Amino acid sequence: MTEQVWTIKDVIQWSGNFLKTNGSESPRLDAELLLAHVLDCRRLDLYLDHHKPLLANEKKAYRELIKRRAAGEPVAYILGSKDFFGFSFQVSSETLIPRPDTELLVEKVLEHCSGDSALMGLDIGTGTGCIAISIKKHRPLAEVWAWDKSLGALAIARSNAARHGIEVRFEEVDALDPCSWQVAEDKFDFIVSNPPYIAPSERAELAVSVIKYEPEMALFAPENGLAFYQMMARHAASLLKQGGKIFLEIGYRQAHDVCSILDAHGWNDISAYCDLAGHQRVIVASRCSQ
Repeated sequence: MTEQVWTIKDVIQWSGNFLKTNGSESPRLDAELLLAHVLDCRRLDLYLDHHKPLLANEKKAYRELIKRRAAGEPVAYILGSKDFFGFSFQVSSETLIPRPDTELLVEKVLEHCSGDSALMGLDIGTGTGCIAISIKKHRPLAEVWAWDKSLGALAIARSNAARHGIEVRFEEVDALDPCSWQVAEDKFDFIVSNPPYIAPSERAELAVSVIKYEPEMALFAPENGLAFYQMMARHAASLLKQGGKIFLEIGYRQAHDVCSILDAHGWNDISAYCDLAGHQRVIVASRCSQ
């Protein structure tokens, strides 16, 4: 019996429907990204060659990836990379997957840093390094440091920096340890952070793909998700120059709490900025007088 011929168009249609019934929020996009990866082509090429039949080995390889996605594994982990701020970043199970919401955080830092200024900045909880590297890419005169507690994440971040030809000073630092805030040798013009901010009690609200695959250390924080903001509100000013600013990504329901924490510790000019969905997602504040 002749084996059924499956064209690119057939495969995308079938796998998109299959992923939809298995909980994917973007089934067609997932199907296209995975197929483009297997065929080593652009997504656009899938439409240009939509009548092209898949070879047996291509179907086999694609079937395995679709099974992984249907089981909940994020596409970024399957592909080993994720686009962020116009660049591709390597990801692994040691790192949080970069989110589009975090691009607003980078945009606010770049607005603060003019292109001809040699500012010093610190990225706390760098993960893949996507924030630090994106800032350095667009502000090459800036000196950027980056902290993370995870050695695995730091290895990925260093790999990403090398891949993009970017120099960032990566250091193993636990930001929840008060002693860590004494290690900096210099004062910074800005501090930026997308810290863990999900309360353990909110675990049931998260997608299975997040809970099952992304590192808990990069997701959850004590004190109802506010522990890192408490620590930075207390200690970050000691690392900033006069007039320095802090840029924080927050959970979409945390603006009031985080602003209150910063205000209680004497931070000035506290502002909240909304993402494209209208959620307050980034907080910017100025160093308090000392």
